[in-house]
Amino acid sequence: MNSDNMDVMFALTVIKESMSKSIIVSDAINGDVHIQIKKEDLLEFAVFLKTDSRLEFDMLSDLFAVDYPKKTERIEVIYNFYSIKNNFRVFIKAASKADETEYPSLTSVYNSADWFEREVYDMFGLKFKNHPDLKRILNPDDWDGHPLLKDYPLRKRPEPEEIKMDAPGYIELEKI
Repeated sequence: MNSDNMDVMFALTVIKESMSKSIIVSDAINGDVHIQIKKEDLLEFAVFLKTDSRLEFDMLSDLFAVDYPKKTERIEVIYNFYSIKNNFRVFIKAASKADETEYPSLTSVYNSADWFEREVYDMFGLKFKNHPDLKRILNPDDWDGHPLLKDYPLRKRPEPEEIKMDAPGYIELEKI
């Protein structure tokens, strides 16, 4: 194995042999490894990816969600793990039904999960169990709903006169 570039099939084999009970489906697509796992095994899976000496996925580069309203398990959270040592990434997916909104938090394993999980909570309404400070970061605290869910009404935005314009530095347009 070249230390600058891990072989895709080697990584997939190591992961499959070690975590087979968690894997639902896996594939190598265009040089990237995509693995769908059971969401309840997510924390254990992340710890394995980070601590296995052959893989060393020491960085959670991204975490985001997608809503597929026609699927039974319509919410999918995708984790992008990266190994600096091996110059390699793997995409881990965990899906859930719309009413099963709790996922394990990865903040205890990857510090970068903090803000990623807060963004997904804000935009999709997913809760991350044991997150140290799960709160909205993009919408106001009193915002109703989660804008990136496909069933979020397009015309739900409040009228401008309903928005409280009390932010520091806000100036009425007429006063300019």
